[in-house]
Amino acid sequence: MSESASAPGEKMFPRSALHKPPVKGRALIATVFSRGLSPRALSLTLTLGVALGVMPLPIGTTLLCVLLAARFRLNQAAMLAVNYLCYPLQLALFLPFSRLGEFLLPWGAAGGGAFITEALRGDVGGAFELAAWATARALGAWLLTALPLALLAYPILKVILCNKRERRSAVAVNAVGSN
Repeated sequence: MSESASAPGEKMFPRSALHKPPVKGRALIATVFSRGLSPRALSLTLTLGVALGVMPLPIGTTLLCVLLAARFRLNQAAMLAVNYLCYPLQLALFLPFSRLGEFLLPWGAAGGGAFITEALRGDVGGAFELAAWATARALGAWLLTALPLALLAYPILKVILCNKRERRSAVAVNAVGSN
């Protein structure tokens, strides 16, 4: 084979691309999360992603994240990643939110694990009704707890991210100035 001829597939996958060191996971996450986002937008993305991620709604949080990210012009990938990372918390917090909702909103059918018993008996309609009441109560408790916490967390997170950004820019200016 001559010098000008290349092996099959070499143009498609140049050697330099194959031998680049892998990007660290932390750096990749930081790049994806902060790409094109101001500290305000990043803090809003994280706050909304976590608040919606723990929302005790079995379906629909992904759609809500996409709609809010589009409305506020936020990074949808970052918001969905935070939302999906909070999914185990959503499952873990469903019962506490439901119990708190039973205490705060005492009307409707009795909750607890009764809908599982109803489903095992074959009463799917009764089980669905009990699950709907448990979800409604959990959403009420979420509105009364998670949203105020998100409203408190947003300005705190924004200040932290602004300070971090200022420190990075000061380090970059010092590095350029010393050269």
